[in-house]
Amino acid sequence: MKIRPDKAQRFSWLLGWGLFVLTGWATLTVAATVSLTTTAPVRISPQTKVQTQTKAKAKGQTIGPVQTTNCTASSATLSLPGTVYISPNAPNGVLPYPAGTATIVFTCVGLPATTNHPADYEAQIQAGDTLATLSTANVPAGPGITFALPKLTGLALLVTATPVQATSQACLACGPASTAGYVPGNVTAPAGTAQGTYSGTVTATYTAQLYKTGTVKVGTQSSINLIPFWWYISGGSVDSSSALLNANLVMPAITVVASTCNITSPTVTLPTVSTAALQAGQVAGSTAFSITMTGCQSASPDAVSVFSGSGIDTTTGYLKNTGTATNVEVQLLNGAGSTSQTAGTPILLDQAGSAQNSGTYNITSGNATLNYYAQYVAINGAAAGAGTVKSTVAFTIYYP
Repeated sequence: MKIRPDKAQRFSWLLGWGLFVLTGWATLTVAATVSLTTTAPVRISPQTKVQTQTKAKAKGQTIGPVQTTNCTASSATLSLPGTVYISPNAPNGVLPYPAGTATIVFTCVGLPATTNHPADYEAQIQAGDTLATLSTANVPAGPGITFALPKLTGLALLVTATPVQATSQACLACGPASTAGYVPGNVTAPAGTAQGTYSGTVTATYTAQLYKTGTVKVGTQSSINLIPFWWYISGGSVDSSSALLNANLVMPAITVVASTCNITSPTVTLPTVSTAALQAGQVAGSTAFSITMTGCQSASPDAVSVFSGSGIDTTTGYLKNTGTATNVEVQLLNGAGSTSQTAGTPILLDQAGSAQNSGTYNITSGNATLNYYAQYVAINGAAAGAGTVKSTVAFTIYYP
């Protein structure tokens, strides 16, 4: 179809099986979700020495016993669901849903260990050494660490961290004794602090997502201790060995179930518009459309679409126009009925996964209707030029 300055033409847009297309034809894809875990041996290192020595001063005076330098933390379990539903058609790579999080606070007291050396003022937290089994998809330099799920063929678990990103490299300043791991942070007493009087914390937040590596075998993965944590004082007068904190990042047991729904591939026909209605930055022709799901065997109460593929203009966050009209693309927005987004909120196609802000919709009795809007948008700081408009985009439906 065409957009003309004198006479508005019509163009159609459709979602097909795995793709949706502007101009009446299309194709669309669908998929779902999953969960994970692992286990590993633990090495126990000696605790940092308690400083109880005395030191003679010039006039023969002594300093009494020094407070013990020590760090503590507790294990944390990722908030992943016990049952995950995934479609056989889910694409390989990171699955945006579900995502589980966990936060660990490391507390260190009794710093500085001595005042004899600058290094004695700092306690370092370490993650690693006996990491759970890594997936073949793991990249040591990160971002994140990808763990194998031995009982769930075709799936792995990607764990990322903030504010310091997790990695599984082996280096002098990585895991204990130069093993694979990373340093979540340090607790450092200010210069001039009296021996053993300072305490501080390091906080690390972890996010876990399933990672599809191939054909998924459904089943149950038992709980896994993914990352053990340690602490030590490097160099200086103390130069302690890494001490095990008896704290782990834990993946809960999860069961993966195959789920299949009947998904519609709607054709969306946008109205005829004039180029006069599409001056620089303007939108026109807003049209509602829906993706419907029926016969879902999933017990998940919600569904959400994630859009992807080469049909997305990652610079603008809109759908590319492969027709002849110039300076015009197609914008997608959330429709009515979402439990997470207001109708009319733009879908950010230049983002990935949940960052797209695509709305979540309820699944009731195995059925759901996901509502959206599509509209023309003038780009490049210029008015739209007359011509045809055609766009395609793939989408995947997940059960969060």
